[in-house]
Amino acid sequence: MKAIFKPPREPYTGNLLWDIVEARAFSSEITNSLEMLRKKGYWASPFPEGDGVTFTDEGKSKKDIELLNDFRACFDWLEISLDLTFSKENIKTKPAESKLSFEKNVVLSKIEIALTQLEDAIELFITGKRLSVITLAGAADGIFAGLLKQRGDKNAAEDTWKYIEEMRANTGMAYAGDRTKKEAFNEWNEHRNRLKHHDNRDEETLEFSAFDQAYYAIQRANADAEKLGVEAKNRQEYENWLIETIYM
Repeated sequence: MKAIFKPPREPYTGNLLWDIVEARAFSSEITNSLEMLRKKGYWASPFPEGDGVTFTDEGKSKKDIELLNDFRACFDWLEISLDLTFSKENIKTKPAESKLSFEKNVVLSKIEIALTQLEDAIELFITGKRLSVITLAGAADGIFAGLLKQRGDKNAAEDTWKYIEEMRANTGMAYAGDRTKKEAFNEWNEHRNRLKHHDNRDEETLEFSAFDQAYYAIQRANADAEKLGVEAKNRQEYENWLIETIYM
């Protein structure tokens, strides 16, 4: 069976695509190959439609050829070819045009995109539609955190962990429990990630506080935006809502 390999490009995940009809005869092979891939440090999940898988290199350190070789090793029953139209050079020189021709392309900076996402998340939060806030504000914070890292600064989550370490060192107490940095970050990002993805290891039902997780997601995004010297235009409206609705 043939497949097309599309490497990941920020902000998009990578894809391995195949014929949905042919793939029905290879369900066990797909499951086994995904497990092999995860052991190599990838996050990977099959598309619900059955026409391929989406993935990210969690280390984000491998070149395209290294990614391709890993996939060929794990999916050795597939004939995998690289999508050459998805090269970094083409992405830099040829922006994707709207195929529907309904609206013209927009040109936005990453910080403008993140601010728009955060502002939309705040609007949803105030109107009571809090489930989508978790992933939307989380996406905004992902961009803010990346920009901070690019500038050599730490994001709000890193600052929180530094404070935890200082408290442990100064008091000798197991402040915030005995969790490691990796465990803490996994815990902080758990609900955002579980709302975005699903694979064979996940439960089909989630129980959590949508309000709490939405609130935390906005707070983190607001904090990182502030460190970058920007602010959501409706942040004060959000702060007022919290005071009037929660704190008073």
